[in-house]
Amino acid sequence: MPSSSLAAGRIYRIQKEADSLDLTLLRDQKIHKIHFEKSPPYSEFLQEGDLVAVVSASEICLLAPQKQTLPPRHFQKDLFEKWALYLQTVRNFFQQQGFIELRTPSLVKCPGTEPSLDVFATQLKVGSNKEKLFLPTSPELHLKKALSLGAEKIFEIAPCYRNGEVTERHQPEFLMLEWYRAYENLTSIKQDVQNLINHLARTLGLPGPSRVQSFSVAELFKIHCDFDFLPTTTQEELKALAHKLGVDVRSAESIDDLFFLIFMEKIESQLPQDELVFVEKYPPYQAALARLTDDGWGDRFEAYWKGLELANAFHELNDPSLQRLRSAEDLQKKIELGKEAITLDEEFFICLEAGMPPSGGIAMGVERLFMAFEGISEISELRLFPWRSPNP
Repeated sequence: MPSSSLAAGRIYRIQKEADSLDLTLLRDQKIHKIHFEKSPPYSEFLQEGDLVAVVSASEICLLAPQKQTLPPRHFQKDLFEKWALYLQTVRNFFQQQGFIELRTPSLVKCPGTEPSLDVFATQLKVGSNKEKLFLPTSPELHLKKALSLGAEKIFEIAPCYRNGEVTERHQPEFLMLEWYRAYENLTSIKQDVQNLINHLARTLGLPGPSRVQSFSVAELFKIHCDFDFLPTTTQEELKALAHKLGVDVRSAESIDDLFFLIFMEKIESQLPQDELVFVEKYPPYQAALARLTDDGWGDRFEAYWKGLELANAFHELNDPSLQRLRSAEDLQKKIELGKEAITLDEEFFICLEAGMPPSGGIAMGVERLFMAFEGISEISELRLFPWRSPNP
């Protein structure tokens, strides 16, 4: 492009009248209007959509003709500037709190064992050697290895991948914020969540939650279902409750399914939209990678705001035998659900055997928290190149 250009951009509108020419250019989401008393040479060949530079009052330089209609995508400068500031603010918060940012691999031997998740598989080839690898569903295993290696306050904003998930709130590729505090429990993690959201609200100049509340799973089942939920509540008791409440559980294949279907329809949808709500003490079969409390509940919480599940936190399990047992159960559930078989990360178990300190940890959806602040309903709005569901 000529260095002395008066203006440049994509032609939004061409207006010709007698010998004069008016061009409306679009650049950086701003409109620039250029008037020529006399049409420059060859301007009759210009078309709307062409990229041009106005060199002088009598000369236009064609930079790139528009030979094809642009894809139906829109670069929203203001939104992406807010997104960049938001990410930087998140990083600043943790750095100011003395956390160290790590970067874990995006090619892993074990993507995570959560039974319900579909994964992306690939193959590493080095000479004649071949090894099956996966894209991680979470950076959790590697961050926990770091705890065993001596890390204490760590965080990562990691790209994560989950196959088969394209909805208003899901994309197959998304960002996960995870942080861990060695030698601490969920009390500190819960305070971190509140402090992070308050810090973002102040820095971004946006309203935060109206207040903060915490409920146990048992309390919520009593409030919304009039049901005395216990760690020992059976599958048959949940099935009977679903029938009583009119919840369709014909698709349920396990006690986990029954729990989720009742919880989503009768409880999650009733949580206050404008409050930050912590739901804690889950049934033992929902403990995942969390310890059990003395009274038999999974020592974990989930955080909700604006109708979005934002985060999932655990008082991390560090018993290698129990962890291996739960992982084996997860793998069996994946087989029963017809999911792709995966192998365990043996280095993770070596680290557990060597000793991982008791820790509090949390995984938070980076896009989801931004959506809650900005009132955005679809995660695809945050992507210039989102994946969309194929037309039926």
